[in-house]
Amino acid sequence: MPTTIFMSTITGAVAAAGVALASFVGFATPGAYDDGALKSLSGAEAVANAERTFARADRNRDGALDVDEFAALTIVTAELANLNGFIAVEKEAMLETIALPVNAPRALSPSEQTRIDAVARHTFYSFAGKDGRMQQGEYVGLQNAIFASSDLNANGALTRAELSIFARRQAYLRPEA
Repeated sequence: MPTTIFMSTITGAVAAAGVALASFVGFATPGAYDDGALKSLSGAEAVANAERTFARADRNRDGALDVDEFAALTIVTAELANLNGFIAVEKEAMLETIALPVNAPRALSPSEQTRIDAVARHTFYSFAGKDGRMQQGEYVGLQNAIFASSDLNANGALTRAELSIFARRQAYLRPEA
């Protein structure tokens, strides 16, 4: 039984990676560290990005994420962020980037993937409704919580160090990373 759940998660992660890559076709992506990098992110922009991310992650188009879809989205997001050294945020039909505070981009280790999977599943059940499915509003609520916890001065916009905190939380990096 655990092997089946693991294989379902891996299959979902591979599918989500394909969706993530396919969904970026046609977007111009600036470098994470150059002048094209994201300089600020408003709460409204973060919500719009969360809504688009949810739509891409809802592979069966039933209007909700199950725990495996959410875990796959989380692992793929973390893996791509760690490999690229940044997270991407869709803003005004452009992908903009936020550099991660990592020494060198790298693939996640199997133990790190397992840790992220466990955290993702716990997070899912903390934000999903009693039906065990995460509706778009619940996903946006989770993203709003991440945004608010990164907005240190509570001004409704993320800049400089706050963007770095937001990126770290989106990529599920450990604090010491």
